[in-house]
Amino acid sequence: MGIAVVISSCENPGSVGSGLSESGADVEIVRDTIGAIDTLGFNSYSGSYAYFSAGAYNDPLFGELTATGFVRPSLPAAGDSLEEDATMKMRILFDSQNVYGDTLADQSFEVYRIEEYWRGRAHKLKNELQLDRSQAVASFTVATGDSMDVTLDPAWVSEYYRAYAESEDADADSLYQNEVYGLALVPSGSNKIIPLDAQSTRFVIENPETDTFEVSNGQWSYHMSRDNEPDHPEGSVAAYNMLENILSFRLDLSGIDINGPSISRAELIFYQDNAIMEQSISGSVKRPQPQSAQLHFVNPEQTPDNLIAGNPAANGTYSEEDHAFHFNVTSLLQNGLINGFPENRTFYFMLPNDGSVKASLLSVDPASETAPKLVITYLKNSTE
Repeated sequence: MGIAVVISSCENPGSVGSGLSESGADVEIVRDTIGAIDTLGFNSYSGSYAYFSAGAYNDPLFGELTATGFVRPSLPAAGDSLEEDATMKMRILFDSQNVYGDTLADQSFEVYRIEEYWRGRAHKLKNELQLDRSQAVASFTVATGDSMDVTLDPAWVSEYYRAYAESEDADADSLYQNEVYGLALVPSGSNKIIPLDAQSTRFVIENPETDTFEVSNGQWSYHMSRDNEPDHPEGSVAAYNMLENILSFRLDLSGIDINGPSISRAELIFYQDNAIMEQSISGSVKRPQPQSAQLHFVNPEQTPDNLIAGNPAANGTYSEEDHAFHFNVTSLLQNGLINGFPENRTFYFMLPNDGSVKASLLSVDPASETAPKLVITYLKNSTE
């Protein structure tokens, strides 16, 4: 979808400083055209992030979301072993501040055995895995806490874990990875989505005679579907994290008559349509507010592989004061005005990928005061 955004104007000093600078130059501000904004999405990788998500929520603004979490316990370290009547528990910890949905409602889950090979770093968000739903390995309900222990079916432990955990074969770990595919946390009901802390979620072995010990979560990922997404209000577009929905645009600097070195600050601002977002939820229902965003400037033919989370052109910060994401693009604009922008590159606005579920509704109405803005503060010599 392409949306024309035209905001070209020049302001006298006032909103950001006024009068003369110490150098004797006038401080002026120009707001310039961003151009056309497109939205696009990718089936991104969903494993090996700080979190993996599980749960479901019917969001009246962003559609019906269902997330199934995938985990696979590591084998015990040397010296740790399972006794005959040992109990194995999955200890889950999640970020209660970033629950998506009704924070006070119960969310139930069934745990099933995964029946096909997967790897956390290679698994993608929209890819489902085949599950054995004939018998649940466990079931549990998350209320308002942030952690719980879930006892796993002894039959699953005996058949799919103990033999590998107790094996003295040098290839036991490789065999385990290729023959046992872990567990899926499948939601029942649609009250909320929980971001599970990948590093803190562990498996506890309680031996009746010897010490209790823990094994780490060796692999994690999740699958998410988004169905029946409603049309958004005219002049607004949705941004989702995990590359599910991002914004792309170009900056045309040909109409800006400013020397690069004269720029003291350049800021790119994207406003969130906070009123509509707040009107669509109430009571104990919450959407995690993205506190940051990223701006990438890359070759579109190489996306999404070049949208590396740790290598953006600029990082944006969300401000509660004006409900907007602010990017400092001073160096980027200075270089662009001096040398020009490469023709084969495009800007991409994306919410952070950390394995949780986040969304934002952004205003792109060109007639609105909250349309995306490129704001350049520069020094103009008073003698010119």
